[in-house]
Amino acid sequence: MAHRARNGARLAWVGGLGAALLVSCSRPAPPPAPVSNPAAPVIGPRHAVGAYTLTTTLAVRGSPRFRRPARPAPGMLRLGYQQLALPFSSAASGTQLDATVSVPGYTRAPRGRVGEAAAWWPVPGESLVVHFPTPRSGGFMELKGVFQADTITGEVWYTSPSSGSSYQVGAFRAVKRKR
Repeated sequence: MAHRARNGARLAWVGGLGAALLVSCSRPAPPPAPVSNPAAPVIGPRHAVGAYTLTTTLAVRGSPRFRRPARPAPGMLRLGYQQLALPFSSAASGTQLDATVSVPGYTRAPRGRVGEAAAWWPVPGESLVVHFPTPRSGGFMELKGVFQADTITGEVWYTSPSSGSSYQVGAFRAVKRKR
């Protein structure tokens, strides 16, 4: 008799487990994870603040027939901590910090300044974006990079004013200058 009671209890437990599994499997699947992870770490703006030696590899302008391969163009990048009083309306972020950038052939500094005004902001994944207008075409460029130690590496993107289309035009590397 005790044997039947134990078997009955086992069958009841197994049956309960089966019902629990059936109920848990009948729930809808969770939604897929987002492509960008908003919970990913974001670089601290104070850690990124400073002056950088900027090297870009951009296509050389000129006739396509005589186009040479891309060449490194030395420049500078300064990231500040103050929010811009007049943020760029063309930027994808409402939080924009002050920056100065100089890319030979693509920026034009006002008289007495070393670079052109720009904006920057951190994004998830230890990354950042530097946004600045191009004086010749009326479009804007963005440096989209990943911050590691004291170096930022990434891609240079151009957005056309007429079509709004974005194109990758090169790569960059910025190394923080030691004080």
